[in-house]
Amino acid sequence: MKRNFILYFSFTLTLAGIFLFAPLIGAAFLRAATGEIITNVELPTLSGDKQPLLTDAAVNVFVFFKPDHENSQTTLTHLNELEREFAGKPVHWTAVVSDSFEPAEIEAEVKALGFTLPVLIDTGDKLYGHLAVAMTPNIGITDKQHKLIADLPFTKVNYTTVIRGYIRHQLKEISDAELQAILNPPRATMGGNGEEAHRHLKYAGKLFQAGLYEKALENVQTSLVKDPNLAAAHALQGQILSAQGLRDEALKAYDTALKLDPSNETALSGKNDLLNNSKQP
Repeated sequence: MKRNFILYFSFTLTLAGIFLFAPLIGAAFLRAATGEIITNVELPTLSGDKQPLLTDAAVNVFVFFKPDHENSQTTLTHLNELEREFAGKPVHWTAVVSDSFEPAEIEAEVKALGFTLPVLIDTGDKLYGHLAVAMTPNIGITDKQHKLIADLPFTKVNYTTVIRGYIRHQLKEISDAELQAILNPPRATMGGNGEEAHRHLKYAGKLFQAGLYEKALENVQTSLVKDPNLAAAHALQGQILSAQGLRDEALKAYDTALKLDPSNETALSGKNDLLNNSKQP
């Protein structure tokens, strides 16, 4: 009888644990669901003045972080890069940190990272409590009306790519289908020609790094014969062609890569570099 009670008690605790932690899976704002309006608040900054969490920009991006935390450091660094990428576009950026950390500790962290975006201090963890933030770092993205369009807990894979995808979608730079392609990337081709394509692609990458552009192009073309839908091969082809001064051909290769995989960072950065360079006098 005693054994049965212990088993029942253990089973009950297990179920309770499942229901207690289930909301943490796939979301970190336990009191705000996608589609809900986020209440705007003014919070003190590191410099002592006050700034709103959200603005009337087309896209608002805010991140909860902790100092001296590896994943937070990675996220802040990537947000800095994204802010430069979207410079001049209606995107507002904010970082939020608990006042349980010393201001000197926070300042040292952001200075060491070269983080230039506004940092707001959550006095008494009121905002943390209001949204019931379950983990950090965590990014929220809202539209102009402050409707939550994305709740993004940290992931080690494709985190920056997903953030960029939501921003570009909200700016109407990519379609619904392209956003879904970013959120659900195609599986890598495996077996047969797919494996051979990846071998030639890897070798082409080494040749490209060594400055052997003709040989690199030859191998990347062989890779594409084996697997025409390998976005990474089209992106590398764009890099090689760009290095050879063949701008138009490189842009076509980048565009093909982005049609196959809108989140391909090599193609995105390569295409942006070519377009930006063409604007310079």
